[in-house]
Amino acid sequence: MTNSEKDVIAAIATPHGRGAISCIRLSGAGSVETAKKVTEGFDGKSHALMVNCKFSSKVRDKIMAVAFLGNKSYTGEESVELYFHGGKYLTEQALLCILDAGARMAEAGEFTRRAFMNGKIDLTQAEGIGDLIDADSMLALDSAYEQSEGKTRKTIDEIYNQTVTAAAKAEVSIDYPEEDVQEQTNEETVKDIDDALENIRKELKGYNGGRIKREGLRVVLTGKTNAGKSTLFNTLLGEDRAIVSDEEGTTRDAVEEKMIYRGCAFVLVDTAGLRETDSKAEKMGIERSIREAKEADVVIRVVRKKEQISGKTVDENTVIVLNSCKSFISEEQNGSNGIIVLNAKTGEGAEKLKEKLYEISKFKTQSGGSVNNARQYAALKVAEESLERAKIAVNTLTADCVCADLREALDSLGSVTGKNPSDSVIDEIFSKFCVGK
Repeated sequence: MTNSEKDVIAAIATPHGRGAISCIRLSGAGSVETAKKVTEGFDGKSHALMVNCKFSSKVRDKIMAVAFLGNKSYTGEESVELYFHGGKYLTEQALLCILDAGARMAEAGEFTRRAFMNGKIDLTQAEGIGDLIDADSMLALDSAYEQSEGKTRKTIDEIYNQTVTAAAKAEVSIDYPEEDVQEQTNEETVKDIDDALENIRKELKGYNGGRIKREGLRVVLTGKTNAGKSTLFNTLLGEDRAIVSDEEGTTRDAVEEKMIYRGCAFVLVDTAGLRETDSKAEKMGIERSIREAKEADVVIRVVRKKEQISGKTVDENTVIVLNSCKSFISEEQNGSNGIIVLNAKTGEGAEKLKEKLYEISKFKTQSGGSVNNARQYAALKVAEESLERAKIAVNTLTADCVCADLREALDSLGSVTGKNPSDSVIDEIFSKFCVGK
């Protein structure tokens, strides 16, 4: 980021195009004075007013103006929001006048970045705000809101404070090297490290559930060629997304699409059929099918005949679908033992499969932690490794070595919330936001 953080910034905060209302947001010391230059009757107080807006010294629209003074704004600094009638040309001309009045164009995510820099939010809350915008299911929305409200920050802060306590006691061993003091301090230090490790491992264990809440349950359809995978894929989605043909090897590459069912998101992946082939392209598709299955949260194995089920491995992450016109088990038994009978072409029985996937999603997410993205997870893994080394070092190495490992753990934990973030991490997070957010 090259522009000054003291500038008054401005941007259109609503989607471009025609609508009932459009909003231009300003932030930074001097926002009120800048807004006064393009309005009549705006007093800059922290309440809403209906005022005239002037373009090129002539009134062009009657708008609502709202001032946010001090740290009461989203960004934690003086801000103004101007609400226009939602015309594309009208809003763009208003923005040009505001820029002519002394503001500069905001960069992508700069409003939220300023909220972070001004201490209104931490990095996990910023990520939660981004997830709120991107959420496409009720489960993802709930998870994003909790993170935006500081759930992850509170969890990480607790672990951070436990590590600080351990580090302080390790420092005591350096300052007071007497044997009796050191022995007692070492015991207390190990306990504090164990407490921090317990909480970290709880979050790492719950990461998968948190990720599924945020991204959706990844469901990969596998099976032999012409088992009906693509037909089932289309039936579950309710649209013809994958090409269906009687010709073997039609699907050469993985096709991915999201399905929402009962407030949960499911990322469905249709893959190439498994068979012996001389086609180089088809072999590549089959290799990718195998990789996709390994990375899936749930694998659906689609078969055509009852005999093909024999010997198939069924576990909590596997569902076998018998794609058949005739059921060989009763309706009451359908879905038991991880086996679903359905007709992919007509859709009969597909609801039973959706319910099964919903149950799996519910089970996997009920113990989901507050950490839910790869950045946070990676930082926690580094902190865990550093704490494990520190615990061993307490009784085998000098206190200086213990402190070095604990400082490394603190650096990793601090990077999650933004206590000591690198510029590259900050740039990466806020570059994902649109201009005006």
